[in-house]
Amino acid sequence: MTKLLRLCHNEPELFNKLFLNRPPYWSRQMDLCRSVVEYRTTVAYSGNMVGKDYWIAGIIVWWLFTRPDALCIITGPSQMVLGSVTFKEIRRCLDGAVLRFGGKLSSGLKASPAVIEIAPGWQALGFSTTSVERSSGQHAKHLLAVVEEASGVEDFVFDAIDSLGYERLVCIGNPIRAEGKFVDLIRQADRDRADNVPPRLAVNAIRIPSTESPHAHREKSEFGLADRTWLESMYRKYGKGSLWVGSHIDARIPDVDAEQLIDLTWLDHHSKQQRPQLPLTHPVNSTRRIACDLAEGVGRDSTCIMVLDDWGVLEVVLSNAAGLPEAAATIHRLVTRWNVPHDKITFDKLGIGRNFPNHLARHGITTAIPYAGEGRPQDPSSYVNLRTEAGWKLRNRLDTTHMKAEVKSQKEKREGRSGRPSTLSLLPFSLVPQAPFYFCPGEYYVRLVDELRPLTYGLVGRKTKLMPKDEWATILGHSPDVADALIQSMILA
Repeated sequence: MTKLLRLCHNEPELFNKLFLNRPPYWSRQMDLCRSVVEYRTTVAYSGNMVGKDYWIAGIIVWWLFTRPDALCIITGPSQMVLGSVTFKEIRRCLDGAVLRFGGKLSSGLKASPAVIEIAPGWQALGFSTTSVERSSGQHAKHLLAVVEEASGVEDFVFDAIDSLGYERLVCIGNPIRAEGKFVDLIRQADRDRADNVPPRLAVNAIRIPSTESPHAHREKSEFGLADRTWLESMYRKYGKGSLWVGSHIDARIPDVDAEQLIDLTWLDHHSKQQRPQLPLTHPVNSTRRIACDLAEGVGRDSTCIMVLDDWGVLEVVLSNAAGLPEAAATIHRLVTRWNVPHDKITFDKLGIGRNFPNHLARHGITTAIPYAGEGRPQDPSSYVNLRTEAGWKLRNRLDTTHMKAEVKSQKEKREGRSGRPSTLSLLPFSLVPQAPFYFCPGEYYVRLVDELRPLTYGLVGRKTKLMPKDEWATILGHSPDVADALIQSMILA
């Protein structure tokens, strides 16, 4: 056994096969293995679902078992992430390993530090980035440092890691920021290559897009790697040209940390479309709703009440003089005119909005929906708050290249089963171009365009986040009332 371990000293792929008894690494994981053996620093900047966690768990166990008295220091954004992802994958390695692990293994997802101990001092320790300074007294001849989700890690964490005097450093993550230490290391790799810096001192950076997954063309990956179904779903959700796809699928370093939410050419395109006359029985009429952004009564702020359906904006009432009673009366009038159900009305519930239900109740409206932009989104894994989620729905609705999913008819389903079906033909829906988003005429439109122009979004880890509203208002010099009402309306879209 000892002889075999010595044989695997510089062969993590062989160790994975002989001792961990796991499926072999795929080609880009093999590239990472070679890099860790040869280079002092390895940076893996990649898309999602390429097997990073599977690979790094194997590397940590390989390092410990092939180097007596070795030490691994692993840091990530939180103890929960380390415990539920990295150390969970390490436990799987050890559970299926040919070698019997008789050491100490910490239990609990939030154990701090997370520990894998073969013998005193011969161990792996996991610290969150907020407590990584606690590792400063840890030193060993064979020290492997691992930084998880490194793109979002602050410089002081890398300073703490540098003080360890590591033998090898591995940084892995999505390139979600345009600058920072993670990006600096990627650029350093280019310089080291150009200057022929010897590997024992050099940084090596490896880019792995999700589209290079060995299962990218399969309908479903049995190993949880990026597959065609997942890729197509993410393209639909975020748009191929979005920051999210750039960072989390294409593994591209963004040019900027924030990107314009709404392309103004989309607005221009939709504003030139003429809404057709529809019969009262048309299905789109059942999607009518009202969104109300209430003014605080200061400066250039206005109360904006907007009537919409899934095809666009039907009417807008904008007033810098309307108080709560006037706003409630206007909503009542619009409800009657457009036949909007009371439970399809939304309004700002914070600030002066706390008293608004009393004014609506005087008109018999008691089921309107209070809205708080900082509230919990329906998809909390993708968006930091409800306002961002609604803003993203608006982006997708206005994006002239975005495709809409429509449920297939029974005939289409039967035809999709004939011949050799593609992945998309097997899905229960088909992708079709969206209808235009029509804007009714009115002075509000110029203000809407001006308000949407500076609105940007960025990434916070794997989540999308809109520019904070107070920052947006500062840029404009007033509250973005029209754009806010339009975004708010998307929670019922």
